[in-house]
Amino acid sequence: MTPRNAARTFHCTFKRNGASAVKSAGFALCTLLFFLVPFSQAQSAKPGARLAKGEHSANVNGVKFWYAVRGAGPLLIVQAPGWGIGSEYLQNGLVPLEAHFTLVFYDTRGSGRSSRPADETKMSTSDMVDDLEGLRKYWGLRRISVLGHSHGGAIALGYAIRYPKRVRKLILVDSNIIDFDASPIIAQELATRRNDPRFKDAIAHGDGPAPATDQEFEAHLRRIGPLYFYDPVANLPKLLKMAPSLPSAWVNRSNPAADAKSTLKEDGAMNAVKAPTLILVGRNDFICSPPIAERIHAAIQKSTLVVFEKCGHFPWIEDPREFFGDVTRFAGK
Repeated sequence: MTPRNAARTFHCTFKRNGASAVKSAGFALCTLLFFLVPFSQAQSAKPGARLAKGEHSANVNGVKFWYAVRGAGPLLIVQAPGWGIGSEYLQNGLVPLEAHFTLVFYDTRGSGRSSRPADETKMSTSDMVDDLEGLRKYWGLRRISVLGHSHGGAIALGYAIRYPKRVRKLILVDSNIIDFDASPIIAQELATRRNDPRFKDAIAHGDGPAPATDQEFEAHLRRIGPLYFYDPVANLPKLLKMAPSLPSAWVNRSNPAADAKSTLKEDGAMNAVKAPTLILVGRNDFICSPPIAERIHAAIQKSTLVVFEKCGHFPWIEDPREFFGDVTRFAGK
């Protein structure tokens, strides 16, 4: 498996002339109504109703977002990755947090039950950063606490950079940095695993062509899945139960393509993050590894770094007691 293909796999780096004159009064009126009617309808709903327990939808930035509200306690937004998997694995994996927090899960644009944008080029991580801001406004929240995993961590990090005054607390779980070239680190991590029987077949499979269909993409993720765990035999089946729905091969293609043209900068701008930040990472995460977490920690002044031993990309599966304890203590203060 090449470093580039490894990065594309679970999208930790898996990732993304002028105005025409309106000559018709009728066209202008229709255009005005097109924008004003949805806006007025959106304003009529109370923010409290929008965050009631259950499943909801919200039209933001030209996308219909699916989201769910669960649990009780302080509000915590769970930011899913934007490469095609949606939030289902987080909904099922983070259930213990519902005893302490009101969790808001949502599927990113094009993933899960959220719709695709009309313009395929609007699938960048930068667009997803602005989606979170649009949803914050829709929910009527002044500030938010956000937990982001993997590429979802990169979205949350980008949000805290772009909108620092809107973030109360930030939790980054095995996160990447959107414009940081981690390929040398990934190559080194893969080299140490190449002859390990736990990972040998997964590494060999990673050199194949990009999946063309959702079914092929799911099969591909299952084949390379062992790489994301310290103990794949015991723990990969748990992840597969948490994410039974098909991932989107379309998003997996469109997000990195859009990111390649994006101007989003995180690596040199992380000192803009002002919120207290908890950075969690598995010692054995090959793709969002401790050196990346340490880079984030060094750049964010009010940050704490926790490394889980004998743990890969999913610490709530391989070290649940420590993971849920750390998150609850930090976010519940």
